[in-house]
Amino acid sequence: MTEGRHSSRCLQGFYIVLCMHISTMLWTGLLAKGLGVMLPTLREQFSADTWMIGSLIAAVNAAAGFAGPLSGPLDGIFGTRTVVIMSGILTGASMILASFSTSTLHIALTLCLLAGPSLYIITVLTRAMAGHHFTTGYAIATGIGTSGHAVGLMLLAPLTQVLLDTYGWRSALLLLGAISLNLGVSGFLLRKPHRAEARKEYLPIGSSDEEPSVNNARSHDTDRNSLLRRVKNVVIVWKNLLGCAVCSRAEFWIVFPILGCDSLAIDMWMMYLVTYAEAKGFSGYEAVTFTLAGGIGNMVFKIIIGLILDLEFLKLRLSLFVTIIAGSLCLLTLPWMNTYWMMMMNAFLYNGLNGMIGILNDIYTRELFGAEELVAAFSWMGVFKAALVLTFGFFPGLMFDKTGSFDLAFVILGCVAGLPLVSLFAEMLLNRMEGAIALNVRDVTDDAGYIHLFFYFYITTLSKGTTGRKWLWMGSHRSSACRLGIP
Repeated sequence: MTEGRHSSRCLQGFYIVLCMHISTMLWTGLLAKGLGVMLPTLREQFSADTWMIGSLIAAVNAAAGFAGPLSGPLDGIFGTRTVVIMSGILTGASMILASFSTSTLHIALTLCLLAGPSLYIITVLTRAMAGHHFTTGYAIATGIGTSGHAVGLMLLAPLTQVLLDTYGWRSALLLLGAISLNLGVSGFLLRKPHRAEARKEYLPIGSSDEEPSVNNARSHDTDRNSLLRRVKNVVIVWKNLLGCAVCSRAEFWIVFPILGCDSLAIDMWMMYLVTYAEAKGFSGYEAVTFTLAGGIGNMVFKIIIGLILDLEFLKLRLSLFVTIIAGSLCLLTLPWMNTYWMMMMNAFLYNGLNGMIGILNDIYTRELFGAEELVAAFSWMGVFKAALVLTFGFFPGLMFDKTGSFDLAFVILGCVAGLPLVSLFAEMLLNRMEGAIALNVRDVTDDAGYIHLFFYFYITTLSKGTTGRKWLWMGSHRSSACRLGIP
């Protein structure tokens, strides 16, 4: 019986990683890089400026991020398996519908309303499932699952170029949509969790100390017929269901800049690299080989960093610090990469480092939030990331239209990619300040001699209530003096 359960658990872990791999492959290969490969063709087809087509692609990514908070409610109502199946079918259907578009508005509406949200919801749920399922080997599982980004760059981006040159953009979208339907099939492999287990693991319910439940509110006879009370209860229920409480936590604003800045930089890289390479004088096929090199680097670096982290050879924050600096330097030096092999090496290194940051950020998020709040954390980080992409996604194309060059745009992106260092320094500073407070408390306790009472208090950072960093100070007899713990 034990061996059977272990075998079933291992098989389910494989299916989770497989679904994560396919969803990230389609996300990068179709919506990010695939549309970027089609950018010059769509620009000519619809007689549009570069920044307009770039804004369309950015809008697709942004719409996906804004749909992220729906992941929790959909998962709680229908279950992960059903959501993945239906979202996979909608993704393929939307790509097929986009092939019949007659304007950029039609393409934008089809992909923004169906393809983007469907794929992103699958990505959020499978990443959260991996966080719950893998008590050990989480880093390597995440590395293999998210290496779909690399496969998308290596396979789907060149395939898109071949289909585009052979059949045209309409037939290319039609065939890519047919390929995307396989994601729905992979959803059948996922095991439907037990109802109580699903409710325990996936629904981000707020603390009962903070907010009254609907039943408690209804128990008051005086407020039973109050419209205001009912509206308030509905708002509380949806706030808990969507996991809005994570946005008020200090940890959220520490970890989000890493995801947000890195995602903005890599999204712009994937959107505009082919056009940038062609502006440098490279052919379309040579430009696609740069994405192939990037995909290889992404996969190699992810697997290596996953193994290293699982074996505990490197510290998480030091690894983040080094990879962020190196990735920023790759973008800053890109304007001076004017030969074929220099561009290949730059793409290999930058995408590899970006893959490492993605894995490190997922582990960092689970460390700060715990497995129970991963759906809410990933969803709301996706919302704010979408706002960044939607706000600034057009500027590389606009700068190219105005100046005829992408050089300055990629230098700015390199600076943006280095901004998460501020977040890491802020966390280090907060930890030192908290350590100093702890030391002062211990000294005061020692000087006082005897303490016969227990004290329990919270110091919150950038938040209030029970949502900040917790400090538990417990004093007893002089022999135990003072004990400090940070849960």
